Amino acid sequence: MNQQQLLKKIEKAAQKKTISLDLSRTQLNSLPAEVGQLINLRLLNLSSNQLSSLPAEIGQLINLKSLTTRYTRLSSLPVEIGQLTNLKLLSLSSTQLSSLPAEIGQLTNLQSLDLNCTQLSNLPAEIGQLTNLQSLDLGCTQLSNLPAEIGRLTNLRSLSLSSTQLSSLPAEIGQLNNLQSLDLNGTQLSSLPAEIGQLGNLQSLNLNSTPLSSLPAEIGQLNNLQSLSLSDIPLSSLPAEIGQLNNLRSLYLRSTQLNSLPAEIGQLSNLRSLYLRSTQLSNLPAEIQKYCDDPQLAAVELPRYYRQLLEQKTDLLYEAKLLIVGEGGAGKTSLAKKIVNGKYQLAAIEQSTEGIDITRWKFQFNKNREFIVNIWDFGGQEIYHATHQFFLTKRSLYLLVADSRQEDTDFYYWLNVVNLLSESSPILIVNNEKQDRQRKLNERQLRGEFLNLKEIRATNLASNRGLPEIKQAIRQHICTLPHIGTELPKTWVKVRRALENDTRNYIAVEEYLKLCEDNGFTRLEDKLQLSEYLHDLGVCLHFQKDDLLRKTVILKPTWGTDAVYKVLDNNKVIQNLGKFDRAELAAIWNETQYASMRPELLRLMMNFKLCYEIPSRPNTYIAPQLLSAQQPDYPFLYGTETLLLRYSYGFMPKGILTRFIVEMHRWIEKENCVWKTGVVLNKNDAHAEVIELYHRKEIQIRVYGHRRRDLLTTIRHEFDKIHNTYERLKWNTLVPCNCRTCKEEPEPYFYEFKNLEERLANNKITVECNNSPYLDVSISSLIDDIGRQAMRQDSSHSRSRNKVFISYSHQDTTLFNELKVWLKSLERSGKLKVWDDTKIKPGEQWRQEIAQALATAKVAILLVSPHFIASDFIDNNELPSLLSAAENEGLTVLWIPISYSPYKDTAFEKYQAVHPPQQPLDTLEKPQRNKAWNDIYQKIQAAFKAS
Repeated sequence: MNQQQLLKKIEKAAQKKTISLDLSRTQLNSLPAEVGQLINLRLLNLSSNQLSSLPAEIGQLINLKSLTTRYTRLSSLPVEIGQLTNLKLLSLSSTQLSSLPAEIGQLTNLQSLDLNCTQLSNLPAEIGQLTNLQSLDLGCTQLSNLPAEIGRLTNLRSLSLSSTQLSSLPAEIGQLNNLQSLDLNGTQLSSLPAEIGQLGNLQSLNLNSTPLSSLPAEIGQLNNLQSLSLSDIPLSSLPAEIGQLNNLRSLYLRSTQLNSLPAEIGQLSNLRSLYLRSTQLSNLPAEIQKYCDDPQLAAVELPRYYRQLLEQKTDLLYEAKLLIVGEGGAGKTSLAKKIVNGKYQLAAIEQSTEGIDITRWKFQFNKNREFIVNIWDFGGQEIYHATHQFFLTKRSLYLLVADSRQEDTDFYYWLNVVNLLSESSPILIVNNEKQDRQRKLNERQLRGEFLNLKEIRATNLASNRGLPEIKQAIRQHICTLPHIGTELPKTWVKVRRALENDTRNYIAVEEYLKLCEDNGFTRLEDKLQLSEYLHDLGVCLHFQKDDLLRKTVILKPTWGTDAVYKVLDNNKVIQNLGKFDRAELAAIWNETQYASMRPELLRLMMNFKLCYEIPSRPNTYIAPQLLSAQQPDYPFLYGTETLLLRYSYGFMPKGILTRFIVEMHRWIEKENCVWKTGVVLNKNDAHAEVIELYHRKEIQIRVYGHRRRDLLTTIRHEFDKIHNTYERLKWNTLVPCNCRTCKEEPEPYFYEFKNLEERLANNKITVECNNSPYLDVSISSLIDDIGRQAMRQDSSHSRSRNKVFISYSHQDTTLFNELKVWLKSLERSGKLKVWDDTKIKPGEQWRQEIAQALATAKVAILLVSPHFIASDFIDNNELPSLLSAAENEGLTVLWIPISYSPYKDTAFEKYQAVHPPQQPLDTLEKPQRNKAWNDIYQKIQAAFKAS
């Protein structure tokens, strides 16, 4: 708009007595003096122009209530600004403003003052005259201090000082007794004044990314506080008074230096979200610690645990598991007996352990306290290896026993399996030097590869040579396990001891609950929390998530495991290649101790994925570990339409394929096309061959048929579930090349998916085939061949995420554009990159562009409306990948309710809404909407920094 056009517009507006004039985005360089003629004007918007100043005549607009100059070059205000005494909203954000005139204090009716992202370095004392001010935004300015007069703003409800140079708050801050929101994110505050406790109406306090290392006790006086953000700060402790915040709903403690929480956390009965990611709380039992990564679960389980610490006296439980592993016949059982009783005389032929034997060893510790060691002696036969993952637990000490005469111990297998299943618990190698035959190990190499290997010891169990030193090493390492000495509610310790003295194999859950009640428990959830703790510790077995097994607490784990292995070791079952029925189970479990519990024991086997029921033969079962090793003959077609996929493992634990067979048993071809290392599936006109090549540490998959993609998706889903049960498992997904050469080859070239994705992230859209030099292959076509979602669980790849991905319906373009304006300053500063579908250039492959953006997104923003929810494109192409990345790869999902919608029926509803859904943006008037956008902007900025 040129000057002549502008003058005509002003003249026309004056004639019509216009009350609202929007001159935003009109490329204005200056505002003419004639603007003063618009004396009826109520609203003036000058945003997103080249304005560097305002004329003095602006002061003639005495009826003006709203003035906005955002995203201009404005560097100063005329003193006449003080004449706008009816002004209620003044928005000057993202300008070059470096100071405010004293006359600003004359705007006594002002309710909202937005100075965000200006060059202000100080405030005039006259700011204190704005006694009707309700919202003051000083974020992203150069402010290093606040004048004492700030305390006069007694009607202030929202104060933002985020990303300023502020290093202290004046004591007068405590006079803002109507303040509801205080944002100090990214300031230089190293302490808070005690007067902070006088803000009795404060509902939200954001202290993220500050140098705060402690909070004043007065924080507990903020009775109405609902949200307290303390992420990314060097906070080392919380005051006990935190427990007085009775209305607190959200507590953010991500990436702090806290190693413990005060027990008073247990008083926060209204807590709904507790964010603890990247905060290491060392004083929690592992069963409670595991909830820390889930904000909703943490908000329930941690206060519940701390409440018990508050209500009861605490006690220490000195108890741990010692797990003895190794090949069959290595001397594990002999060592276990020698540890418990050094005078035990070895039998001429020691009977091998069938399954697991559990014994108890006690010694005096820490001022005559008794230390209890639960020794788990594992049978070494390969049939038992597949069940290791159910019993090899973290927070334990491991002994790997090797027979020096046989030299058959696969040290790398055992060290890897302990590493994988126990989160690198400490391990000792014991060389059982039978007949004093010594065996030298490359200790330096083993220690270099396995940092949890603590010692290598030698013994002759026949003469007890080396036994005292081994027992001393066990004491030393088991007493220093991280959980030892953790304070527990006294009722926990009482119930633990009562269960220890019970000689029965199992009790009904009602009896367990009554026992808890007799020892001081009052709440059902506390009793069940304890049984989960004891389950993980190996004291008892209680499978709470199984409808049948949850009715029983197994007091003697060996009773359950012995029953399971009676089946797997039964000669008739072995001869029948793992097949058995209920009649045979009755014969195997014929003893009184098993007779009334056969359904529960069978369910235990099925829970452990040790057997499955044959679909066409009810009450007949197969244990796949005992299947024939011979691959049967079966017709299976190969050709260009066959889909291939492989999983390659750094270390491959035993039992992955047998668990897969159990999960997929209802689709086994003719119910019998299955063997120990492979299976053929038939589902909906598609066939699949799945074979384990253990020597190559690979699982190979071939799928053929009309609905081959659907079957491959099902197979991938089951392997994903199995992989995810191993927290530390590393695997690669291998994708076959589809170039013209490889399509004709029986053995095509395979790409690691992580490399394909890295190429996409770096704007590489093709990859060269190693079987056909110089032939480029489309990466998108490789991924599309087997389905994009095949790869969402590839654990070995870490993406470089640096973008904000906006998902929206094109029906909501107006609000989408408003969001982009608010994010522009962050994008311009280089703090984040914004991606939306307008970035796709004509002629580019939109699927590829979206996939690449999704792969590098750190925060996803959903603009939720009925149009958004109804969009098939969003539902099919964007949401699945976004929500999968949120679940598995740390992507932060934020959603903005821009219209009323049925959001409660959606998959994203559980993620953070950065604005109340009860007040969607399109229902707000412009000043209120701007305030909402400002709050949303701050939350997006904080989420991007924290994620």
